[in-house]
Amino acid sequence: MKWVVTAALALAAAGCDFHFDNPHLATRGLTEEEIKAPPGAREIKAAVVNDIRDRRALHLVLDEGHRAVPPDITLDKYYEAVRTADNFALWRITVRQDPVDKVFAVNEVAYWDNERHLYYYHYVGGTPHRDVWMGPFLVKFSKPPAEHDHQH
Repeated sequence: MKWVVTAALALAAAGCDFHFDNPHLATRGLTEEEIKAPPGAREIKAAVVNDIRDRRALHLVLDEGHRAVPPDITLDKYYEAVRTADNFALWRITVRQDPVDKVFAVNEVAYWDNERHLYYYHYVGGTPHRDVWMGPFLVKFSKPPAEHDHQH
């Protein structure tokens, strides 16, 4: 027992750094830097979809929405959104998109503001047919998201 303590002290005195790799990260193909990094585009999309589907269940409370586009955003003819105040482009995140030949097709889209960390939700279709806007909804991250281009 004494020799183990002595060996550990000798290694510590010699300047050896004990560094153990997490085997669970290697199994998943991840590194410590990736775990500690701010959320990227995929993590943001996953957080928004999770917030819409699981946390807020927005598709179940459509009666609380509004038919008009929120005044904070402006849409062009291709449904690309910009912030009305300063024309900052918002990401378009497709949550659900049924085939167009489906009788009661549903399209759900979120428009993500990467500077303010919030999104607007738009639901179109279903039976009865609805065209509903909701938001803005804030999504909090443990670290602020990294700056990304808006082509997602």
